[in-house]
Amino acid sequence: MEGKYVLLIEDDPALQKAYTLMFEIRNIPLRIVGDGKEMMQLLKKGELEIPAAVIMDLLLPYVSGFEILEEMRQTEKWKDVPTIIVSNVKEEEGLQKAERLGVKKYFIKTGLKLDDAIDIIMGYL
Repeated sequence: MEGKYVLLIEDDPALQKAYTLMFEIRNIPLRIVGDGKEMMQLLKKGELEIPAAVIMDLLLPYVSGFEILEEMRQTEKWKDVPTIIVSNVKEEEGLQKAERLGVKKYFIKTGLKLDDAIDIIMGYL
């Protein structure tokens, strides 16, 4: 059934593990994609079940988070999936681009408590 899991697009193994533990505690299924190239392939093939929400880093190997976000917004099934950015990209231009692409919330990793991001995601489940 669509929309019953959260998709994490993050290349940092420590953060992947932290999110996994936090979502397990809440009994929420989590799927992790570790790099931009893999996510783009999954989007283009249409083989990935549509998640309830996406948590995404912008600085990913191979393909940036912004490129993925643009592809998501151009893909009918993915265009309205709530997306939260958790990144170290702080420039105003990046924040504005994320807003134009419909990002629901933009967190800077250095000042983030994972609970804050997860609490927002919970609102989409």
